[in-house]
Amino acid sequence: YFLLEEEEKKQSDRSLESRHDYTEIRLHRLNHLLKKFIHAISSVGDPIILLVDDVQWADLSSLELLRNLIQGATSPFTFIFTYRPIEPSHPFLQMIAELEHTRITKTEIHLRNLGEKSVYDLVESTLNIDPKKARGMMPRTHEEMKFDNDERVEKCTSLKTLTHEICNITNGNPFFIKQQIIYWIGQGLLALDENDQWVWDIDKIRESNVLGDVVSMILEKIKMLPVSTKSALTICACIGSKVDLDLLGLLFREMHLLNDK
Repeated sequence: YFLLEEEEKKQSDRSLESRHDYTEIRLHRLNHLLKKFIHAISSVGDPIILLVDDVQWADLSSLELLRNLIQGATSPFTFIFTYRPIEPSHPFLQMIAELEHTRITKTEIHLRNLGEKSVYDLVESTLNIDPKKARGMMPRTHEEMKFDNDERVEKCTSLKTLTHEICNITNGNPFFIKQQIIYWIGQGLLALDENDQWVWDIDKIRESNVLGDVVSMILEKIKMLPVSTKSALTICACIGSKVDLDLLGLLFREMHLLNDK
């Protein structure tokens, strides 16, 4: 990095066209160095895993960098890419298709929404709930004490009922599950008692303003933000995905001056 920076200083007096050419050369050198680095660390024998999340947002330069990293890696090296559903024409899928003709082995895993038993485990873990101590206010019957074909018949009825309600609302979407729980806590529908145990009233939860999807939930959370924060978000939405803080501060002050008038 420092060698590249030092070389860049020497080129500061070049013309705009030559600077553009030098930028391309510098990027090529960086990719070459990273490729050699990946080759070096993947040759020591210990398994290495590189996880890259949300690849659907990657631009062409980032994908080219990933291509160089993949081509520079030696066994044992595993790349894990996560992405939302994308069109077959997406550059990432095209890159993977091209690399399949080389020595790499590809495995695809399509994730589905969680089943009710998995949602139960997620809620139990997220809230750190002991099923034997959970005190959801709901009548308990023998039929509600267990899941079908589940050996753990001693699970608490109230937690199972809460899980069933979450599944109905979220359809097993992990992100939506987390956001729904946070929303209920913020509304006081899920709360800690004097013994630091989670309690809830399933009837009040059912009567609450249930949010139909993730977008509705995010919008509802935005509505609860302070006015100044919503004003800042409004400005950011007009500018784009990247906002300079100095520019945001200037526009924020201008907006308040206009509102005061």
